[in-house]
Amino acid sequence: MLGIDAGVVDAVLADWKTATVDDRLRSALRLLEAMTLRPHEIDSKLIAELEAAGLSYAELEEIATVAFQFNFINRIADAVDFQMPDANQTARQARVLNLLGRVVTGGKRPVPSWTIGNDGLVRPAELNAAREQLLSNSGSVDPELRNSIEATAAALWNARRPSHEIPEVLEEYVKPLTLHAYRIYDGLVANLTAAGYSEQELFEITLPGAFGAAVAAQEQLFKLLYGGDENRTPECSEPTADSSLR
Repeated sequence: MLGIDAGVVDAVLADWKTATVDDRLRSALRLLEAMTLRPHEIDSKLIAELEAAGLSYAELEEIATVAFQFNFINRIADAVDFQMPDANQTARQARVLNLLGRVVTGGKRPVPSWTIGNDGLVRPAELNAAREQLLSNSGSVDPELRNSIEATAAALWNARRPSHEIPEVLEEYVKPLTLHAYRIYDGLVANLTAAGYSEQELFEITLPGAFGAAVAAQEQLFKLLYGGDENRTPECSEPTADSSLR
């Protein structure tokens, strides 16, 4: 996967467009930004330009995975006010997460790495399975409401979802969670508490909201990479010979 020298990290964070990096890395950063801030603008023209810069489909998938992980967990962190870890804690957490990833996946990517969900949308195989578990498992919040929360968040990024409706107090929370989670303030949480939602329910509301916000970009990218024919079934979702999944 693409690497980045520690010496240019500050320059990249300041402005990736002008930082001294090669075209492939700059293209990767371009996709990361689009998936984070403008997923609805990811189109075939962008994919063609990323390929022209030398990025394979497999690398685009890896970049998308990084984008999803941070776009998901950062929203949760902002919503529940996680404390920033120090450098040693960050390094340790990274090692644990890497180990966990290898244990869960066996160190191998699923083949094919994507599938078509029950709703006809193309997603990474692991994310589709995670989504089904998140939205169907029993919990303090009814699965139907969790589905509606996920749909509300995804739809804010123009992702295709069936019609849905959530209580106004939840909509007031899910919208900033999706579009600018760093702006979530105590009053929004207090409104939910006043409406009768427990701390556990608040967490179960936040998870599908953060997931829907993060997965919208994945769906848009994977639709462009592997097609989005709603009449196809997951059993027919084998990648084409030139999909670069090697």
